[in-house]
Amino acid sequence: MSEYTTRQILDMIEANEGPEGLDLSGKDLSGIDLSRETIEAELERVREVDPGAEPMWATPGFYDIDLGANIKRADWVSSFFAFGINLGGANLQRANLKGANLQGALLLDANLQGAHLWGANLQGAYLWGANLKEVRLCNANLQEADLWRADLQEADLGEADFQEADLRGANLQGVSLWRANLQRADLWGANLQEADLGEANLTRVNLLNAESIKGISLYRATLDHTQLTKDQLGGAIGEEDKGEWFEAKEVYLALKNNFEQIGRYDDAAWAYRKERQMEKACNAPWRARGIYGETELGDTREHRVSSWHPKVWWFYARHTLLKWPSDWFVEYLCGYGESILRVLFWMFASFFGFAAYYWRIGGVWLVEPNGEARVATSFWHYLIYSAGAFTTTQFVKLQAADDRVRMVTAIQAIVGIILAGLLGFVVGNRIRRS
Repeated sequence: MSEYTTRQILDMIEANEGPEGLDLSGKDLSGIDLSRETIEAELERVREVDPGAEPMWATPGFYDIDLGANIKRADWVSSFFAFGINLGGANLQRANLKGANLQGALLLDANLQGAHLWGANLQGAYLWGANLKEVRLCNANLQEADLWRADLQEADLGEADFQEADLRGANLQGVSLWRANLQRADLWGANLQEADLGEANLTRVNLLNAESIKGISLYRATLDHTQLTKDQLGGAIGEEDKGEWFEAKEVYLALKNNFEQIGRYDDAAWAYRKERQMEKACNAPWRARGIYGETELGDTREHRVSSWHPKVWWFYARHTLLKWPSDWFVEYLCGYGESILRVLFWMFASFFGFAAYYWRIGGVWLVEPNGEARVATSFWHYLIYSAGAFTTTQFVKLQAADDRVRMVTAIQAIVGIILAGLLGFVVGNRIRRS
């Protein structure tokens, strides 16, 4: 129950010759009615006595009441505020405003640091330059709110609705935006570094002009035509930085699909490679059971399947003997089918490596026109022979010295065919995305 009535609050502002310096810190103002209708009714009563009266608590124009007072730690639980209340410059630090209706309120440069605004209605409110550090805005309605250059560092904005909100230049560093709705919000110049956007709705949000989104967490966030680039992410997302490999894999998958939607195919290729790298990390012998054990083996906190159980052996065989090494191999061979340079590197390494082997054992004969054969001494001849083996081309003047060399030559031909086919596949991927 409020310590004051609406009339008493207005009288206090009047006696103070305005809200400036009025101290309501630590007061219980829950349930107090400062709605537009109430203030207009009070103003009518005053003007019935004095038609020309201009009370200190009534501001002309759009806003009906000026509460730029110090109400630090005041309790405004479930108070009803009218559309257009003026709290510009007010000190609401650590105030309890749970469920308050501040729709359309003017809160320019207000200090709301650490305030509790769970479920508050701030739809269309003006919070230009407001101090919202560490504020709790869970489930709050901030649709179309103007938060230009507001400071929201370390704030808890879980499940808050920022649909079409103006967050230009806002500082959102380290905030929790878990399940928040940011559809069509304007984040031009906003700082989202290390923000947690897990399960947030980022449908059609433009992050291209955000000041920073490095280290943001996006696990289960809705990315649908969300405008951003891989360069903005700084090489890694927050989940990867924190070692949350499975979550990072899921985020990179979502990023890959989003980049393809908006036509950023090179960025999509990067996200795909990162997704595969995170999958490789998940399958590491020392991590696989911790990540997949519950779903695949039935491990729980109370019960862990015996390491001698056959399905545990099969689990490790599948994840750490098949998936993990194969991921390493495919990454180094061709960058998961995305790196032309890696395939070319292995083609040249194979070409020169086999040539060096033939030269080391003297395994190629040089056949003269008269039919006389001798061991080739020039490395150039071995390079030519290796090129022929690699491309399955035969040179009459250069022949294998023995069956061992013939067998190695056949192996090189198989390697050459595989690498040539792989190169065509990778090039085809790049052409398709160009």
